[in-house]
Amino acid sequence: MSLKSASIEHFNEFSQFTSLTEFNHHIEQWLLEHKADFSKGELVGLKRLVRFAAKIPGVCNAKIGTILKAIHSEFHDNGISRSTFKRMVLKAKELGIITVYETERKNGSQTCNLYVFNRFPANEPPKP
Repeated sequence: MSLKSASIEHFNEFSQFTSLTEFNHHIEQWLLEHKADFSKGELVGLKRLVRFAAKIPGVCNAKIGTILKAIHSEFHDNGISRSTFKRMVLKAKELGIITVYETERKNGSQTCNLYVFNRFPANEPPKP
């Protein structure tokens, strides 16, 4: 599926949450289960991505550079690298925390990704 780049309001239908409170609850559940799977830097990146996904609960289309710039300014130029952020995204995809869609410009070139956070599966039995 090829998505055209647009403002965040155009991606409202991708949200799996009815409110920011519900989204935050599911993120807490994901972190309780998988926090140990991420390094310290990757957790910083994940938590910042969660904060960027607040306008429409669970959906973010910010550029990686924008997210990294916010992290660097928060930690006084002691942020994380682009490769650390990409590694975090790969882990989060493998664990089922997020789904990533590529978006493209009008001319067909790739632009920022659309990050969609998934609901925590409450119906599954606990792992042995």
